[in-house]
Amino acid sequence: MNRFIGSGTLPRAAKVNGTEKKAVKFTLAACYGHNPTTKRDLIAYVPCVVFEPAPDIEKLLTQDWRGTFFEVDGHVTTSKFEQNGETKYSTEVIVNRGGIRLVSQVAPYFSEAAAAKDREATEGKAE
Repeated sequence: MNRFIGSGTLPRAAKVNGTEKKAVKFTLAACYGHNPTTKRDLIAYVPCVVFEPAPDIEKLLTQDWRGTFFEVDGHVTTSKFEQNGETKYSTEVIVNRGGIRLVSQVAPYFSEAAAAKDREATEGKAE
């Protein structure tokens, strides 16, 4: 069985292709572990496409994507194409109808300085 279930955030806004039959392409940044040496999360960037999404999902993916955590259900597909006389391959997740779900949406931090200031304020209250 070919099935992908993953969750994560979008590192950038999705792109819409087509007008009548829309295809929305986006990248899901999914955390799959933590590196104890560098103390950083390990992130996989998964290319995804959803065909004819509901208007609210399209808006979330293209406009209100910052700070939004999604869950995706679909299948992996690989395609082969020619570009400038060279054979190329592409792998992406085709999201099932109804296979994208908003898990949570939080206000984004617009700068690392704002995030650090918020962390300091929170830590000061805990003491």
